Amino acid sequence: MKMICFGSSSAGNSYYIELQRKGAQPPVKLILEAGLPYKEIVAKAAINQINLAEIDGVLVTHGHADHCRSVADFKRRGARVYANQYITAGDPATTLRAGTAKLIALDTTVVPFEVEHDADEPLGFMISTGVETILFVNDSKFFKARMDGIQFDYVMIEANYDGQVLHFALENAKKDNDLGNIRRYERILNSHMSLNNCIKHLKQMDLSKCKAIFLMHLSDRHARQYKFKEEVQKATGIQTFVCKKAGGMI
Repeated sequence: MKMICFGSSSAGNSYYIELQRKGAQPPVKLILEAGLPYKEIVAKAAINQINLAEIDGVLVTHGHADHCRSVADFKRRGARVYANQYITAGDPATTLRAGTAKLIALDTTVVPFEVEHDADEPLGFMISTGVETILFVNDSKFFKARMDGIQFDYVMIEANYDGQVLHFALENAKKDNDLGNIRRYERILNSHMSLNNCIKHLKQMDLSKCKAIFLMHLSDRHARQYKFKEEVQKATGIQTFVCKKAGGMI
């Protein structure tokens, strides 16, 4: 798999991946999340020598702007955008429903599943070409979908905050009667994935063939990139990368 992070934060999320297919077929090319301004996606694609006219599709997890901001721009240019019914306006060709597999390109299937987030029908994705299989979970407190028997080659998963750091910040906000931050921190606790939850989910998966883990959507205030990278790598034994806010990885 080839993966390039265009941006990964509450300001906007977008990732480009290529997955190998069987035989001499060219790799499938996908955009995961369209949460950056379209011009920014175009610019970052150009820097990385990616031709957006060649992508096979765009997958979007849910309808918050930092994940779907450029959906209309992609559609206007003829790209197929796969997402829940609220984003696709119910188009049967591109609407994803939890638990129902959909063929999105030659030899490429996505199985959407429910995740816990404060949005309408938020989804996670299992994407497989028969050669490579990845898990993609962004903006989710947790998910209940069972992954028994699935050997992931790559995992892209949110690790938004350090629970100890965020709880400490929430207690300080309560002491100061800072209603804005109280609401903000409580929302994060109820809708985003902590480092601990991320590691728990990873430990429940079959990672025996996993080549890399990519951590997404880290908080500016409540996450430390190198700590998260080190702790996930230590817990799983898998090479781990952190997707940076403005693009790229560490």
